[in-house]
Amino acid sequence: MVIGSVSLRDDEPDGLAARIALSAAATGARVQLISKVGDDPAGDALLLGLANGGVGHAAILRDAAFSTNRRVATHDVAGGISEPDPEAGERDGGVGVRHPSLDAADVGLALRYLGDYTVLVVADPEASAGLVEATDAARWAGAHLIVVIGPGATPPAALPDDTVVVEADGESSDSGDGLADLLGRYAAAVDRGEAARTSFVDFAAAASGGSSR
Repeated sequence: MVIGSVSLRDDEPDGLAARIALSAAATGARVQLISKVGDDPAGDALLLGLANGGVGHAAILRDAAFSTNRRVATHDVAGGISEPDPEAGERDGGVGVRHPSLDAADVGLALRYLGDYTVLVVADPEASAGLVEATDAARWAGAHLIVVIGPGATPPAALPDDTVVVEADGESSDSGDGLADLLGRYAAAVDRGEAARTSFVDFAAAASGGSSR
């Protein structure tokens, strides 16, 4: 189970949560993503991309009040210039633009609905919405909890003793997918029944997109 915000970039699912989920699914793991997108064509494309990557989206909410976050850009190859895609409109480039976002009630409802999971990843470095619900759910289900925090952030208090807290840097949280790929494969390994401590040693040794502790 992966919790976090998602976006659409060049018609492909993007954002740390989406990339972690896709990485885990690529190993053959059963993955569900808890998130929220707009009830619009971009949201449709995002859900289709997740489905094509083997990620379940039964717990992705649709919010007609806001547009799906799009990060599409066109590139002038000759001049090396990048501009916002006109189809994305001003909603993605304007000041104070808001996109669908999860709150604690959304997360709690989704976790109760899905019910069956062995690994729970909270992959939203910039937001803590739903972390209490996710922590309680991980304890109740006996699931291994992984929490991603932002650069320099203090790890949340009162987490289960075996929680893995990963500090994401700018590369991993927005543009690159190195850390997301490693986290997805680590979560999938634990889900397959491999010892969390052994899998973590392998993950920590390979991690280059963030620091782990």
